[in-house]
Amino acid sequence: MILLPDEYWEIKKTKNKGRGVFAKKNISKGTVIGDYVGKVLRPEEAVVDEEQIYLMYYHDRAVISPDLEKPGIHLLNHSCKPNCWFYIYKGHTLAFAFRKILKGEELTIPYLLPPIDKFCNPCPHVCNCKNVNCTRTMHLSKEKYDLWRKITEKQARQTKKKRVSFGKELPVLSSYPKRVRKSYIDEVNKIWGFL
Repeated sequence: MILLPDEYWEIKKTKNKGRGVFAKKNISKGTVIGDYVGKVLRPEEAVVDEEQIYLMYYHDRAVISPDLEKPGIHLLNHSCKPNCWFYIYKGHTLAFAFRKILKGEELTIPYLLPPIDKFCNPCPHVCNCKNVNCTRTMHLSKEKYDLWRKITEKQARQTKKKRVSFGKELPVLSSYPKRVRKSYIDEVNKIWGFL
């Protein structure tokens, strides 16, 4: 679900990544873009398309599977140098502008997948963002993944998550923050150094 007013974004076809979300107006740093909503499923119940993966980690025993017919932040493509990032709020995964996003730019996010394991062979999570520092994978190193988990777990403890039911839609929150605090952006940037 995209929380920004319609005049700020549009969905367009990209050259080699399918659909993507693009800014129709400048979006200021820290602005909340949207919420990753969908059906709450056990990982073994989720249907995974071999070419496009749209599942979001919810906790160790649940994933969120979005409605692919609706616009949402599941359409943000991966980049090794993203302009958006994730923020955990009341159990929901929100996307926000990690830096100022200019009109016409594609909104991108790191997928922050766990380190490659024996089950990801051959691995379909190849990055083609063409950034100078592209790692050629959507997976994190063990060190970066552990740091990322530490940050998200700390953030998750600051807000209470509601109980959810498997097979049902993740309930939309009654209200959302408009912005992510600067201290959180600084903490993430300390590890990744994008800004």
